[in-house]
Amino acid sequence: MSTPVIAAIIAINICLFYYIVSEIMLTARTRREKTADRGTQRLVWILLAICFILAWVPVILDLGRLLLLGHWLTWVGVAVMVCGIVFRQYSISVLGKYFTGQVQIQVGHELIRAGPYRYIRHPSYLGILVIALGLGIALSNWISILLCLVLPSIGIVRRIKVEEKEMEKHFGMQYRDYRRSTRAIIPYIY
Repeated sequence: MSTPVIAAIIAINICLFYYIVSEIMLTARTRREKTADRGTQRLVWILLAICFILAWVPVILDLGRLLLLGHWLTWVGVAVMVCGIVFRQYSISVLGKYFTGQVQIQVGHELIRAGPYRYIRHPSYLGILVIALGLGIALSNWISILLCLVLPSIGIVRRIKVEEKEMEKHFGMQYRDYRRSTRAIIPYIY
C-alpha cells in the first residue's frame, strides 16, 4: 500500500473518530426526561454507522472508483468532512443549552433564530450530511458518495418531521411563521 493511500485512510479515520467522539459527548449531556424523540436519534446513528461502514465496501471491491484513494479528490473530501464537523459544532454552539441529542423541549425553551438558524431550521443536520458527503468524496468513489447521501438522509428527514411537530406543538404560530421564512436544511431548496 502506498504512502498516499495510508495517509488518506488515516486522515479519513481521524475525521470520523473525532466526529463520533464529539457526538458521544453531546449525547452524554442530554437529559433523558420528557423526550419526544420516537427513536429518531437511534435511527440516525444506525444509518450513519451503516453509511460509514458500507461506504468502504465499493472502495475495497474496486467498484465505482473515480480516482485512486489518496489522490487530490480524497483531500477535497477530507476538507469537506472537516467543514461539516465545524459547521455542525458551530450550529450546536449557537443553540447552546437548548441543544440536546434527543428531541425534547426544555423548561424556558426559546426559539433560536441567530447564526445559521436565520436561514435554515436544522443546520446541525446539514452538518451531518456534509460530513457524510465528505466521506464519500474522500473515498473517491461514486457508489460511496451515493450511499453517504442516501442513508443519513433517510434518518434525518424522519427526525426533522418528529422535531418540527414537537416545535410546532410547543411554539405554535411562532414556529409556523419561522417555518414559512426558512428552509428545513438546504437554503432556498429544502
